[in-house]
Amino acid sequence: MKVKSLLALGVSFASAGLMAQTGGISISLHDQFDNKPLSGKVRDVKTDRVYEGVGSISIDSLHAKNYTFEIIADDYQKSYLYDVDIVPNQKLSYSVGLTKLQATETNIAEVVLSKRKYKTTPESPVSLRSITSEEIQKNAGSNRDVSRALLSLPGVATTTSFRNDLLIRGGSSMENKYYIDGIEVPTINHFQTQGASGGPRGIITVDFLKDVDFYSGAFPAKRNGVLSSLFEFNFREARKDKLGYKFVLGIDDMQLMADGPLSKDQSWTGLFSARRSNLQMMFKSIGLPFLPSYYDGQFKVSKKYKSGDELYFLGIGAIDDFKLNFNAKKTPENDALLDRLPISPQRNYTLGVGYRHLAQNGNWLFTLSRNWLDNKAKKYFKNIEEPQNLILDYHSKELEHKLRIDRNWTMGSFKWSAGANLGLLNYYNHSVNRYISQNNINNDDYETDMNFMQYGFYAQTANKFFDNKLSVSAGIRLDAASYSKLTSNPLEQFSPRIAFNYKIDDHWGISFNTGIYYQLPPFTALGFTINNAYINKVDLKYIKNHQFVVGTEYNGDQNLRITLEGYYKKYSQYPFSLRNQVSLANLGASGSAVGLEPLDSRSKGEAYGLELLAQKRTDNDFYGIFAYTFGYSRFNDKNGKMLASSWDARHIASLTAGKYFGRNWNVSARFRMQSGFPETPYDTSRSSIVSIWNVANGPVYDYNLLNTGRGRLVHQLDVRAEKKWIFKKWQITGYVDVVNLYGSQSPSNLPVINIERDGNGNGIVSNPSAPIQDQTYQLTYEKQDRQHVLPYMGIIVEF
Repeated sequence: MKVKSLLALGVSFASAGLMAQTGGISISLHDQFDNKPLSGKVRDVKTDRVYEGVGSISIDSLHAKNYTFEIIADDYQKSYLYDVDIVPNQKLSYSVGLTKLQATETNIAEVVLSKRKYKTTPESPVSLRSITSEEIQKNAGSNRDVSRALLSLPGVATTTSFRNDLLIRGGSSMENKYYIDGIEVPTINHFQTQGASGGPRGIITVDFLKDVDFYSGAFPAKRNGVLSSLFEFNFREARKDKLGYKFVLGIDDMQLMADGPLSKDQSWTGLFSARRSNLQMMFKSIGLPFLPSYYDGQFKVSKKYKSGDELYFLGIGAIDDFKLNFNAKKTPENDALLDRLPISPQRNYTLGVGYRHLAQNGNWLFTLSRNWLDNKAKKYFKNIEEPQNLILDYHSKELEHKLRIDRNWTMGSFKWSAGANLGLLNYYNHSVNRYISQNNINNDDYETDMNFMQYGFYAQTANKFFDNKLSVSAGIRLDAASYSKLTSNPLEQFSPRIAFNYKIDDHWGISFNTGIYYQLPPFTALGFTINNAYINKVDLKYIKNHQFVVGTEYNGDQNLRITLEGYYKKYSQYPFSLRNQVSLANLGASGSAVGLEPLDSRSKGEAYGLELLAQKRTDNDFYGIFAYTFGYSRFNDKNGKMLASSWDARHIASLTAGKYFGRNWNVSARFRMQSGFPETPYDTSRSSIVSIWNVANGPVYDYNLLNTGRGRLVHQLDVRAEKKWIFKKWQITGYVDVVNLYGSQSPSNLPVINIERDGNGNGIVSNPSAPIQDQTYQLTYEKQDRQHVLPYMGIIVEF
């Protein structure tokens, strides 16, 4: 009886999957420049079925699977939606902006422009890479994290397999900027390094993304403070038919999402997400000495008016907590981490509102936002929480209110954009910090409460010449801050830029761009005080970066794109540590805050190299990316000599590929190889001194030998497999994503150094009869552990 019941249940379960499994999609068409609705067509690339509409095109009764759609409108360049995953009983909403062709260009559109299936802009014809939400989700090793998916692109280096420190074209992670739908979001990672941007896990919900525009050069003038990379996260539209839900349960976290209409007329829609971490359980099970946990949430609520105007509200925030695992597996590296890692909870959020108004020949965009970061860290010697053992008690807050105004318009054949930004900034820090610098034991005890204003203006224009073969874009920026006399004159931060792109034929093009870019040093550097005096005000300036980029591009059949770019970046006015005599450009991946020390702006540097990209978007159910970078990154030492920086990875290569199989299987893999980073050796003699070790809780660097060593060549293989089961009104996806499948070597060549301990855990002094200031510990030396295999798996339910 039981067997028959089970068979009957299995038959009914299978038959449910064979019933009509259909969904739909609504695609809104608008002019990319002025945001006005368009009349157009949508073509299903596989079946050649064409659907027409004005302003919005609705397609119903689509079988649940992946689609690619071609979007067409008269006198406009074609666009594409790749890898759209149609879900049963849902009607997805997408908004697509098309670029208008000029008069003579319409006659040769089929010859020249039909091959362009990758996003470009006049100001960034090659240095812009666009990656879709589906490409991120199916990327092996990314585990649905945007930052890790970008490791498949050229020019992107990283530190270890479990952190999101993105080091672009030889620059520090502090040189990256992030925007969501025009609103700046400074914190996109859990446990983000203050003064930089890296962290172990991304916050942004990949399911809310339509795509991400990643600029590694040729930055648009409307964005301030960009030196190495700009990320424009574009959220998708919420569905308009009814509320839909998605639930993700993985061994690392669990997440609930909802989106849909919020009013009867469907003019109000919303996207909502809440997530809770399971990482602490996963890390405990594999014996790691640190147990991070987090919560995060996001939302976007939009109102579309009949006039075409749009009002939207955006929010993203996180709560991060951190514990030490004293029951971790006893290894030299784990023991060293327990000695050094502080307890470091963190809180952050960004709230913003935007209003887009359609004007006669363009549009206005007004955005107002508030972002807040609360960062704490506490550490006691030997983890014994007694006042006399306190080494670090750090508490810092960053609060920013930002207003941006952007205007786009046309004048003849020229496209123009201009605008302004204003920021009211507050930085608070009340900290006690004992730490070892190159020559001293420093005891910093200070309180900072600093307010200042930052503002900027920009203008940019673009046009095409010589029968539209030559595209030219030129722009300027002016930025200033009331922080000090050295930052208050906007003419000192005059930032021009120009880009050229020439179409040789319907496949080939060449491009060149150059520009000067500025970034204000981080709050941690600006707000450091000694005896209640902001000592860095005397010397700190805006960081300056002059870039030159030349490249060529080939667009072939079957969604193939090949690009080759050469870049040169010249840095000046970079913050320089007066205590350690090193450039801050070498710091930012340790997890501790960067810039909490006396600084000046003497540092100079340069980064240059070549990047090759060959990309094939999904065609015949296959997709792939090959990327290779050869580059140098150098900054001056205390004597002015140019040395390899900490991010001088000479060779970076990655191969990412995947394929859709029958029965809704998708399998992908990524192999990545990176040259070892330069490393500064430890000063073992100084490290062994009892008074030094008891503050540092580990070995200290010898900055007289800055970056004279080099880490190992590292390589790793990531694999991902997922399978979908589709039913009448819902679908379920199971996935396995394994990072570092074979457990590659540690990237560091430095030994793991610790002190010999007695049975009570106390350090063994080698010369106990010597004066206290001369006593030294006996040290132990071990090899670095291999990097951990990180297996992620879970299920995704959509209905």
